[in-house]
Amino acid sequence: MKRSLLITLLSFFIIPLHAQNKARLFEVNGLKVIFRPTQKETLSISMYYRGGVMNYAPEQAGIEYLALAAASSCGTKNYSAHDYHELADEYGIEIKGDAEKDYGTISMNCTDKYFDQGWKLFADAVINPIFDPVDFQKLKAKAISSIHAKESDPEERMEQLSAAAMFYGTPYATDPMGTVESIGRQTADSTSIYYHNKLLNKKNMFLVVAGRITKEELEKKITASFAAIREYPYTPITYNQTELKGEKILTESRSLATNYMNCILNAPTLNSPDYYAFLLGVDALSGSLHYELRTKQGLSYSAGATIQMQQIPYTSIFVSTTQPAKAHTGITTVYRSLRINGINNPDFLEVIKKSHRSSYYRHQESSTAIVRDLGRAEVFGDYKLEEYKIVSINRVTLQQINAALSKYLKGAIWIYLGDEEVAQSIFKVAKKDSE
Repeated sequence: MKRSLLITLLSFFIIPLHAQNKARLFEVNGLKVIFRPTQKETLSISMYYRGGVMNYAPEQAGIEYLALAAASSCGTKNYSAHDYHELADEYGIEIKGDAEKDYGTISMNCTDKYFDQGWKLFADAVINPIFDPVDFQKLKAKAISSIHAKESDPEERMEQLSAAAMFYGTPYATDPMGTVESIGRQTADSTSIYYHNKLLNKKNMFLVVAGRITKEELEKKITASFAAIREYPYTPITYNQTELKGEKILTESRSLATNYMNCILNAPTLNSPDYYAFLLGVDALSGSLHYELRTKQGLSYSAGATIQMQQIPYTSIFVSTTQPAKAHTGITTVYRSLRINGINNPDFLEVIKKSHRSSYYRHQESSTAIVRDLGRAEVFGDYKLEEYKIVSINRVTLQQINAALSKYLKGAIWIYLGDEEVAQSIFKVAKKDSE
């Protein structure tokens, strides 16, 4: 009786606490805000700017990255770049601007003890960036150096080749980091105009916050800092989902000790009813590939599959190996087996679900991860997709997984980086086999 009473009493405290920790959505003077209260000492904030590479022409690639990185590093009306960085270092405040394919961000992390100082720097970066020409040139030099580094890194290069092949001939093939040529064309003035005229629009922006602060405190700061942001019409971007059909091959010759191979396949969007079933199916595919290629045959230290989640997503099977012909055979064997036989073991399904639950709760330990996950979910459909992720995963059945795999694992683009002669021999054989 006492035990039953104790459980009942605890439920009155635990359930409301859980409800309070859910993210909430509200607006402050037209600015959309997603707020997750936490009890963590670290407070994280990100201002999101929608659109990404669809905001500009491909020949302007990298301008959004430069705009957001410069806003958070090249000085503001109230602080020189030097003073800005000095204050950030003094209080342990991290501020960064970045651009992805579908959105850009200006983000800030600090301890709640120094939140007032962090907010001042963050708000000034959003509202008052000055794009100092000297500091901007330094930023451009760093960006060009990063582009060269990405091209020379095989794994980064594979991602570039995969996106270029999947979205060839469309603006969505644009790399948000840009190219050496497109970055070189940008000036402090052109980038400042892009930021103030294209990005700084309440209709195009939303704020995500996670930390130990009240909604009322947050509203006061937003009202004081962001009331002057302009608000003008914004037309949401329409994305034409790409469906792969047939089989294509893209190779790039490079002298490497290890050859790299990706197989690009279809995938559902985050807000699709098929998404979580497909996600668990790809987890099963990844585990099977890892077992076959690494554990069983010893062909690779890195083999698996993942969903490249974006507005137009795709599945990527990846492997790096010194024996690409055997690895290709192993990939196609695992893939065909899963397509034909599906997943039929309920215990295996529960293991996959448990892994996702563990990963989700680990993410909840980081304010930065909470903000990133909520922001991405909002960009891709609705922040609640992240809030109810575990509920959705727990509901997935084996039948739904197998139906999703059958629906989306069609068509293929093979990407190969390494010995060109080996690639030709592999894919000539593969083509004959498929015929």
